[in-house]
Amino acid sequence: MMKKIKSEYVVHIIILVVLIVIPLTLQLESMSLSMRYMRHFWVMVFGLLVAFYGNYLFALDRLFYSKKYLWFILFNVCIFLLNDSIETVSSILYDAYFPRPRRERSAVMQTMNVYYRLIYTGMGIGAAFAAYYSKRFIIAEREREELANEKLKSEIAMLKYQMQPHFFFNTLNNIYALIGKSPQDAQKAVHSLSKMMRYVLYENMDEEMDLDKEIDFVRNYNKLMLLRIGDSMKVTLALPPDVEGIRVPPLLLIPLVENAYKHGKGFINGNLSIDNGRLVFRVENGLPDANDEDRVNSGIGIQNLVKRLEIIYDDKASFHAGPTDHGTFVAQIEIPVSNNK
Repeated sequence: MMKKIKSEYVVHIIILVVLIVIPLTLQLESMSLSMRYMRHFWVMVFGLLVAFYGNYLFALDRLFYSKKYLWFILFNVCIFLLNDSIETVSSILYDAYFPRPRRERSAVMQTMNVYYRLIYTGMGIGAAFAAYYSKRFIIAEREREELANEKLKSEIAMLKYQMQPHFFFNTLNNIYALIGKSPQDAQKAVHSLSKMMRYVLYENMDEEMDLDKEIDFVRNYNKLMLLRIGDSMKVTLALPPDVEGIRVPPLLLIPLVENAYKHGKGFINGNLSIDNGRLVFRVENGLPDANDEDRVNSGIGIQNLVKRLEIIYDDKASFHAGPTDHGTFVAQIEIPVSNNK
């Protein structure tokens, strides 16, 4: 915010300098331009600035938008009278330092001078309205964008926290199934779950996490699931070891793996690749039973994943899930990434 305020000051200073320098530049280009015309120009600029800043910094906020319209009119009448006085005083001082044969001004000339001062005073007031409305519009747009960003952040956080109890509920069910089957494996599963809980509850508070931590999380989940299913499913996860410097939204990969374990039959093949600034995570598994196939994309994890991709990446990310021609089911996400190494 301070940078934006400073930039506004810089713009005002530049405009002031330009207005002051213009008559000097004209004087250099045309020696016939007299000091009398320069005085008129500077008096006009000064009067215009008095009208502009008087309204921009005070009258519009305190009077006009506070619906004190009579005071607003009186304030600008005072500005006009001030500008008229400045014109009169400057003319007297100029004549004192640069005497010239005195000529009586006609009534028409005096009226024209009044119109002249009315015009540049009105220009200052109009410019103040234009600048004020522009500033209000920019501030309103900035606040709207900030509000929209906060709303998106809140929605992402809500989706992430919705997924956490869903994930732990499924994982605890797996451990419960292990207790009767193999208490020793159940102990290992609890140990793996504690590591995963630490990551989910404490380590993924940022909007993005290191990809290697996400990969470790998927590996720990895979170990936990293998304790339960044993050799009933062949699982292959091709996860690259060197992903230093790459960051992704937390808990972005696990829904695909969890969905494959929940609905897949026979095998799971997971592959993560990064090429040309795009991360592709593809999980393929055997097709589920016919009565279970319609529920493959209906879980909270997948729904939240799709929603988070839309919010975070808009149309820069893609998600696809469905059966293939060779009798398998594939789920794939593709997102843009950058390497900050």
